[in-house]
Amino acid sequence: MTDDDLEKLRQEESHGNRLDRDDPSAQPDFVDALDEALEAVENGETGDTITAYDPTLAAVLRALEEDDRLDDVFEQLQEAYDGNSGLDSASRSAIIRLAVRVGLQEGTADVMDDLREAINRRQSPTV
Repeated sequence: MTDDDLEKLRQEESHGNRLDRDDPSAQPDFVDALDEALEAVENGETGDTITAYDPTLAAVLRALEEDDRLDDVFEQLQEAYDGNSGLDSASRSAIIRLAVRVGLQEGTADVMDDLREAINRRQSPTV
C-alpha cells in the first residue's frame, strides 16, 4: 500500500459517507475532533493563537498589572485548575490561558476531560 493509498483511506475514514453521517453512532466523538484539531495545530494547518476583543477584560488585565496583582491572580487560577498548566510565571497571556482553562473546567461538563484524553491518545504509541 502506497502513501497515497493510506492518505486516501485516512480521508475516507475521517469524512465517512452519507450513511455514516446519518448514523449518530458512526459520528466521531468530541475527543476525535480534539485529536484532529491538535494535529492540525501541530502541523501548522491552523493557527496556534487565540484572540478576543474585550475592552473590559483588557482593562482588568492592565489594572492587575499596574496594581502588581498579576502574580496573585496567577496563583489563584493555578490552584483552581485541575491539572498541570505548564505555565511557570505570571503574565497577561498566562492569566488569559488559565482563565479560559478554568472556565472550561468549571463551566462545561467534560471539555477539559475530553482534551486530556485527546492529548493522552496523541502521546500513547500505537503498537
